[in-house]
Amino acid sequence: MKIKILLISFVLLLSLSCKKEEAEVKFKYFDFSYSNTFETCFSVKFTPNDSVYIREHWNAHDVWDSTNIPKGKTNYIALISQKDKNKLIDLISKTQLKKYNSEYVENYSDGSYYTIYIDKDSIKKSIAIHSYKDDVPKDLDSLANWIYNWKKKVKLIESNKKLTFFSSKYILPPPPPPLKTDK
Repeated sequence: MKIKILLISFVLLLSLSCKKEEAEVKFKYFDFSYSNTFETCFSVKFTPNDSVYIREHWNAHDVWDSTNIPKGKTNYIALISQKDKNKLIDLISKTQLKKYNSEYVENYSDGSYYTIYIDKDSIKKSIAIHSYKDDVPKDLDSLANWIYNWKKKVKLIESNKKLTFFSSKYILPPPPPPLKTDK
């Protein structure tokens, strides 16, 4: 009888220790937009499941190679691995939204610019960053860098899904005014 109990206990312990570690999602909503003067402008929306939605607003490759992916003005879906999702959740969990300013912006016209929109811990906040100063929180730069590099390596699947990104309104120029027509 003791051997049966020990055997059952061992099997239960073994099955529990082999359980895949999954990080708990620490945000309700998260999207990110990035623009770089000479390379790309895109937005990414992360969901609680494994789907990630991406909008490539503009891409420098379009000028000389229209077959390159990602293409400008195109929506994509990508899948995020559990390992990458855990890393993303870890980076987001380190953000302390209450402590951060809404913008860290220097007055120069080129370079990279990114905006984070996040709903976390009952706080909804946009943070715009276009600065090389030391006052930018390092965890925001780490998060932006991770997303930028993740997007470069992930397989993108073109989608017709209509996408909206809260963070893109700070990255994209406003639409031009309507043309005047003579009647």
